[in-house]
Amino acid sequence: MSNTRHAAPGAPLKQQRYASSPELETGLLANLVAKRCRTIESQADRELVWFLQLLSHRQGGLAAVARELRERFADRMGTKAMRRIGIKPGQVCKAEQVRAIRADLPAFGGDDFLLKGEKDWFLADERERSYSHPNSYPSERFLDLCHRTADDLEDRLIRLCLDPAVSVRGGVWYFHELADCLREYQAARIVELRAATVVTQIGQQIYETLDYAAQSHCLVLIDGLARTGKTFAAKAWCEQRPGSARYVQVPSTNDEVGFFRAIAKALGVSSGLSWKAVQLRERIEEVLQSGDLTLVLDEAHYCWPTTDYRYALPGRITWLMTALLNHRVSVALVTTPQFIRTQKVVERRTNWTSEQLVGRIGHYQKLPDSVPESDLEKVAQAFVPEADDRSIEALVAYAQGSAKYLAGIESVARRARYLAGKEQRERVAFKDIRLAIREGVIPSDAALAEALQDEKQPARRRGRGTLETPLQPLRNGDARTGSEDLSDGQFEGPNRLSRSAPAVPA
Repeated sequence: MSNTRHAAPGAPLKQQRYASSPELETGLLANLVAKRCRTIESQADRELVWFLQLLSHRQGGLAAVARELRERFADRMGTKAMRRIGIKPGQVCKAEQVRAIRADLPAFGGDDFLLKGEKDWFLADERERSYSHPNSYPSERFLDLCHRTADDLEDRLIRLCLDPAVSVRGGVWYFHELADCLREYQAARIVELRAATVVTQIGQQIYETLDYAAQSHCLVLIDGLARTGKTFAAKAWCEQRPGSARYVQVPSTNDEVGFFRAIAKALGVSSGLSWKAVQLRERIEEVLQSGDLTLVLDEAHYCWPTTDYRYALPGRITWLMTALLNHRVSVALVTTPQFIRTQKVVERRTNWTSEQLVGRIGHYQKLPDSVPESDLEKVAQAFVPEADDRSIEALVAYAQGSAKYLAGIESVARRARYLAGKEQRERVAFKDIRLAIREGVIPSDAALAEALQDEKQPARRRGRGTLETPLQPLRNGDARTGSEDLSDGQFEGPNRLSRSAPAVPA
């Protein structure tokens, strides 16, 4: 194996010589953070540590977090005495205040703020020791010292997540209120995520089921048709709980290494390509068995064997039961009806029995087969905030008639924004929506929907404005509502694209 830790100057250029560069380091290792959290009694404190651990794996890592803390809470940086006195820029600190502040400073800082009559014992010349110092100092001198020293804030955050000797509720001399600011920072990020997330009725059911799994430390099974927003809701729920949940998309491969590597990546466990499945599994178990994190497995039907091998046993399911559920780890399986169908196939082929799995399911949530039109409108508005009523109506109608369903709204919105960009426009207009539906998306969707048509699959309830055939422009001579012409985007189909149109049964 090549040595990636050192390369002598002038050595031949090799890619791996840079593999150990600090800039390429990943975030905090979850198995080490889990050990640290075992020394913390407070659940809120543990969630704060796991929150920082998650951010350490995001763009910029904890260095970005440290920068944002310094910017967002610049007015709250300072020593305990500075915060008590209420030091602000432009003030003058009198002798009494200087002494109080100086008591909180480390040795290298306190010697810079001598007062009149105080001697500098570091000077060799006795006469210079009696140098006349001022009676006061401007507050900027102290504030500048705190901000300059705050360059090591990233290291402090790292130690907070790893070192049992560092108090989660404590601060540092230059940032006395660090713990409070961290909690406010955590809460603010969660509030921002929730405000930016559209929660449909199906999403609300997913949220409630995941909340139950987290609080009851059990297994839940969430079963719903594809393209109804399950993945979006599961991801959003995890993002809004950065200190207590992790999202994993189960890979479709049969190998154990791929399965455990996907979980390891989501948790932040080291997962080198040379690692064996047993090495990954042991570290994953060490993290999850601590009980702090809820594991949300999307595409959970891939937990069953996907091979045609006649006697393939469900190793992933067995591991979930024995390594996680037996240790009261909160686990959520988000899946389509394929999960139950594949389970029956495995039982029939292998004589494997599912009693133990069924007995561990704390709650089974069957999701509705369709999304209400009001929720489709919310989703369309989220993708195209500047859209007018006609644009929202077109997006909803397209989603109801497309095999892509909710994903269809995203497809049209993305295509429409591309078309607007080609004309150097930032805002999407109705003509972009219309053109995206008529010329960019529908031609392929119509053929795809016909190819995938299966009468045995449960059909979604079609609401008002459902498109049973592709949208077509009104022909000359057709009746129109109002005075709009073809350029205004009127379409015809089995149901007219109008909010005033009556509901038409599918």
